[in-house]
Amino acid sequence: MKILIAPDSFKGSLSALEFCEICKKTITLINPQIQYQTLPLADGGEGTLDALISALKGKKIEYFVQNSLFDEIYVPIGFFENGRSALIESAASNGLPLIKGHENPEETSTYGVGQMIGFAVDYGAKNITLTLGGSSTNDCGLGMLAALGACFYNKEGLSFVPTGKTLIDVVDFDFSMMYPRLVGARIDAICDVENPLCGPNGASKIFAPQKGADSQMVERLEKGCLHISNLFKAKLGKDFSMEKGAGAAGGMGFAVISAFKGKLKSGIDSVLDLCHFEEKLDSCDLIITGEGSFDRQSLMGKTIGGLIKRSRGLPVKIFCGSKKDNFTLPDNVEVFEISKGMSLDDAIKNAPANLEKAFKENLSKII
Repeated sequence: MKILIAPDSFKGSLSALEFCEICKKTITLINPQIQYQTLPLADGGEGTLDALISALKGKKIEYFVQNSLFDEIYVPIGFFENGRSALIESAASNGLPLIKGHENPEETSTYGVGQMIGFAVDYGAKNITLTLGGSSTNDCGLGMLAALGACFYNKEGLSFVPTGKTLIDVVDFDFSMMYPRLVGARIDAICDVENPLCGPNGASKIFAPQKGADSQMVERLEKGCLHISNLFKAKLGKDFSMEKGAGAAGGMGFAVISAFKGKLKSGIDSVLDLCHFEEKLDSCDLIITGEGSFDRQSLMGKTIGGLIKRSRGLPVKIFCGSKKDNFTLPDNVEVFEISKGMSLDDAIKNAPANLEKAFKENLSKII
């Protein structure tokens, strides 16, 4: 039997890599002849970079960039396939926790994300994937573009780096200095929201309040986003503002699809693609996976659901902290709860021991 061990993390207790290690140890104790491979997973959010570094034997390099309030910080970028591919977690530079106590989406910028892309391109990466989410910004991604050489002009003809507050001041833009640097590079993004840039479900009205905006600021930000969407439409000949995901990360999704001509992809599907998941299934008889809390939402675009959807009907054994709700599982799926009846605190504290015990009790029956 050949087994693929491909879990998500148990948030707050077990990393995906720790799950893999405990499973490997138990399999070896039960039957050292069994072959296995490990694939720690994430859905494009927290932990994605570390999961891919482990799965793809990549390397992490730190660079000096600016956070969303232009303070200098070190951030990691993951490189794979001898540097040809790169993964950038945008929240490493523009994340909301980095400016705790100073949240203000009128003043914040995605400039540091552009610096990260620039470093990846200069390193030689031709396929760059951004993770969008957790941002403190609402600048339509213009700061990111400016860091790469795009020029945004005000009515005096002066070039400046727009923030949420000054989107309304942009009267023209020029990408001619940006595109030569990006020649030959493809930039896509992982995005699990479908919000447009503008409107009642757009970046400003849905997400800006979480980033420190009051109702008056939300209206000003919305006005700026509408202005930018109209300006881009006039110059580029297409309205990108209503595309699904354009409003992700304060409009970074809009910049990816309009300026980079990139695609916005689902988190887990992108991660599975990057990990060459289908190739691993070619030599697999059984999949062992897991996450902290398994419920009906787990099957709707999250890590476990994405894995099951692409499992080709192979047996999938899910080890989770708890299973919530009563819902129908696919025929190839079986669930094992490792912390049944425990309080949340005890489940988190004892997750490694509980997982090892569950493996010892159940893997011998499975394999």
